[in-house]
Formats: sequence, structure tokens, C-alpha cells
Amino acid sequence: MNTGTTWKQSCSTLWQFELARWSFRWQRFWDRIHSPRQVSTTLLAIGFVSLYVLAGFTVLSKRDVVDPQRLQLWLSGGMVLYGIYHAIKYVWSNHTRDEIAAATTTPAMLLWIGGGPLPRQMVVLHEVARVLPATMVKSMLLCVVLWRDVPNPIALWVGVMLALLTLECLRRIISHVVDACGGRERNVLRIFSVLVTLAISGQIVLSTIHETPKGSDPAEYMAVGIGEVAMFTASDAMQWFAFPLQPAAHLAVSEPLWLTTFIIPATWSIVHCLLQLLLSFMVIAALAYVLTQLDQWALDRRHEDEVRRLVDLQSGRVHPAKRPLTNQEHQQSSLPTAFSLTFVASILNGPIGALMSRQWHCIRRYRINVLISFAIPLGVSLSPLLTNTAGLADNQIKQWIFVVGGIALSSLLLAPPALQIDFRRDLKRMSLLRSFPVSASKMCVGMLMVPVAITVLFQWWTLAAAAWIACPNLWQLAWLAIAFPALALLTFAIENALFLTFPHQIHAQGIEMVIRAKVTFLWKGLVLALCPLVLFFWTMLCHSVLPESIAFLVAFAGSLIGCWIVSIGAFAILVFCWHRFDV
Repeated sequence: MNTGTTWKQSCSTLWQFELARWSFRWQRFWDRIHSPRQVSTTLLAIGFVSLYVLAGFTVLSKRDVVDPQRLQLWLSGGMVLYGIYHAIKYVWSNHTRDEIAAATTTPAMLLWIGGGPLPRQMVVLHEVARVLPATMVKSMLLCVVLWRDVPNPIALWVGVMLALLTLECLRRIISHVVDACGGRERNVLRIFSVLVTLAISGQIVLSTIHETPKGSDPAEYMAVGIGEVAMFTASDAMQWFAFPLQPAAHLAVSEPLWLTTFIIPATWSIVHCLLQLLLSFMVIAALAYVLTQLDQWALDRRHEDEVRRLVDLQSGRVHPAKRPLTNQEHQQSSLPTAFSLTFVASILNGPIGALMSRQWHCIRRYRINVLISFAIPLGVSLSPLLTNTAGLADNQIKQWIFVVGGIALSSLLLAPPALQIDFRRDLKRMSLLRSFPVSASKMCVGMLMVPVAITVLFQWWTLAAAAWIACPNLWQLAWLAIAFPALALLTFAIENALFLTFPHQIHAQGIEMVIRAKVTFLWKGLVLALCPLVLFFWTMLCHSVLPESIAFLVAFAGSLIGCWIVSIGAFAILVFCWHRFDV
């Protein structure tokens, strides 16, 4: 990139570019509203935002006021905990040597401005600034929920927005540092991340066990554990680590920083808010400067690594067969494995078998992440059965209920992000998928078969281990073994239908992503709340209306048929969304 271009010219160029881009997006948004193919998306977005705002100013406005200091501690210490999660995620991410985890541009942006006469620093800062509209919308949605807890809603909105921008800068700094590390350095960071994770989780678990009375219900352990996480984020150590986030966190709750109270009286709230606003801007500017310097340092480190690998290869110190593979070579080297998986296609001849073979080959690269993602919820789901204290914890019925709830929660919340090997990972290849001579139903079956099968395997494995410990009724075990696959199908069908309704790039930002995330949690919450009630009322109805000789069988078969009808209906919605998807 041309570093001789002035910053004024670069800002003017980017401003014109953003104006043209926003003009195009507004026109596209207006066309989508009037498009019959996008009517479901439009109605879903408008309906959700309307209900969300209405509930925020009616139902949520009547709740008890929460201490604003809790919000301030979470906006500081909670953000640090979120940053630690991102650091561990980047350290353990599987990338080939020519992939950049901290890539500052999408392929389209790289085509538009990446090769233009702009300084690299401007491109990096532009990528950070692009998240500002989405951050503003997220902050507004949070203010709908939190406005009663603070004295100044405008200060809350600005403070939350600045805290999220600060976290975004910290996240990009972490990704650049991890990106510049070599193989040995990354292994050291991985060992360090494991120690940090064990230390944090060990402290929270031990505190939860110590603070919970013996013989308590597993739900009480969970409630105390959530409280211990909040106490951990509010600890002095986490608050010191959250020093860059303190001005924005205090601005959100309109409370002065304790350092500034020595100079300015605490009663001058407006002056303190203006000072915290200035300090937040200074922190973001400092982090932006550090980000630009780290970006250049990461580029230099990767260039030196490439030169060293080339010298080693030319000198013969590294055999060509043992040198690190590039991304293209990595894909080519995986082709023999793909051919070795043709047994899957032989089981299901035709396009479904071919799609299953493709998805199974894709999971091979992420197998470690998948194993870890399912091993943790397996242990958590079985943990209530491992308590052997006097009192309520010995009640195996309640323990069994919590195990079943843990499996359902894991299937709904953890399986979809762990198994993104369906339509959600194929956005760049949608045109290719649409060109296949495959019907919409067969395409959806082939794309969902592997993630649903892996989730069902996790469900049955956890259920078998729990049954071996608790020895439940065989009818309960059989009902759960048949109903849980329906839950897995429902989960992935709705997740992919929402993706086809709100398609997005990986790590994308925008109002569509905000609405999609809220709608996702809304439907999962409804499933968790309504399904047990519907099953309970159905069972009571059968026992009150039908003779006892057939009531049990009708309740058993009818509930399973109802579960599978709902799941098949969700799959039909997915097929409709794929049939109507406009590339």
C-alpha cells in the first residue's frame, strides 16, 4: 500500500467510499422490504424489534431496580473475562501458515480498498470504525433493558457503546499478537492458557462448593456458581486488569472515578461525565495506536518467518515433504482422505451420501475443538449425579431431571456453535451449492445429517452414562432416547433457517446480526419454557380422559409423535428457506 498518501486524502477517500456503500445498502434494504422473497425476513425483524421495545418499556419497567454498581463492575471485569475467552479462542484456533486470524478485511473489502493508495494504518483503523454502527444498535438494545437501573439513560448508552468499542480494540490487539507468534511461541501460549483456564475455573468451582450448603439442590449449585462468576469479575484483580474500561463503565452508571474525586467534588456529576467521556476517547485512541503498531509488527514477523522458511527450503535444511503446508496445499493433501470416506456415500447412494461425505471430511479439521466442546457439557451434565451428600442431593429424581436439562441445554446452546459445518460455513459457496442438480429437501438432509448425527451421539452417550449411574425407569430412558434426536433436528433446522434468512460472514457486524442473535435466544428460551409445560399438560390430559390401561401408551406415543412433528415442521421451514434463498 502507498504510505505516501496523506491522512487527509485517505480520510476523504474512505468517507466517499462509506457514503457510496451506505447509499447502496440503504437502497438494497429498501428493495428487500418490497421484495416478496424477503418478506419473512422483514416481518421477523420488524416484529421482534417492536416486541422487544414494547416489553422493555412495559414489563421490564416494572421490575425492581438493580444496584448500578453491579453494571459498572460487569462492564469492566466482565469485559476482561470476555477478552480472556477471545485470547484462548485465538490461541487454540487451527489455522494453516498462510491464513491470518487477525485479517482486517473481508475479501470484498480487500478488493475495494486493500489494494488502493491508502496507508495500512488507515485500513486497520477503518476496520475498527466499521463496527461503530452495529455497536450503537447493540447499546440501544441494552439500554431498553437497563434504563431503569441508572440515573441517565443517555450516559448509559454512550458508556456501553464506548466499553464495547474498547473491547473490540482489545480483541483485535490480542488477535494480532497471536497471529505474529510462531509455532513454538503459540505452544507456550497454549500451555499458559490451559493454566489460566484451570486456575479461573478451579477458583470458581471451589468457591461454589464452599459457599453452597451441603446437600443442596443442583439448581442451587448453579445459582451460586453464577453468583461466584459475578464475584470473580468484581474482584480487585479483575478490576485492575480492566483499567482501560473503567472510564466507560463509570460513565454508563454516571458515577465518578475515585481518582477524580480528589480534584473535582463528587456532586459535580456533569463534569465527571464529561471527564470520563474524554478519558474513554483517549483510551480508545491509545489502543488504536497500539493496534496499528502491532499490525506492522505482525506483518514484519510473518515476513521474516516466510523468508526463513524459504531459506531453509532452498538450503535443504527442511525437506519439501516436511515443510509447513500452505492453505491450498493443505486442501490438496486432504483429498486422499476425502476419497477414503467414500464408504459414507456407499451407505447412502446419491447426492445425500455425497454431501454427507463432504461434511464428514470437513469435520476432520475441527475434530479437537468438537471433542472439547462436547466433553465439557458431558461432564457438566453428569455432575449432579456425582454428588453424594446427605439430604436433597441424594434425591435421584431431581438429579435425573437436571441431567436431562443439561443435555437439552447443551443440544440447544452449545452444539450449533461447535458444529458449524452446514449452510453456515458455506456462504462463499452458495452459488456452487445452488448449481448442484439436487432438490431442496435432499440438499438440506445432506447438509444437516452429520451435525445432527454427532449431536445425537453426544446425547445418547451422556444418557447412557447417566443411566448407568442413576438406573432410571426404562420407559423414561426409551422416551428420551427417541425425543432427543428430534430436539437435535429442531435445533439445527432453525439455526440454518435463521442463517438463510439473515446470511452473514464469519465475525460479521450489523443490525442483522444483532436481530438474529436476539431471535435465536428467544426461540431457544421458548422451547425450554414451553416444551416441558406442553408435555406435562398432555400427560395430565391423557390420564384424566383415557382409561389407565391405555393412558400411558397414548401419552408416551403421542408426545413422541408431537416432538417429531415439530422437528419435521422446522425442517420443512429450512427447506422453504433454502428454496427461496436468493444468492
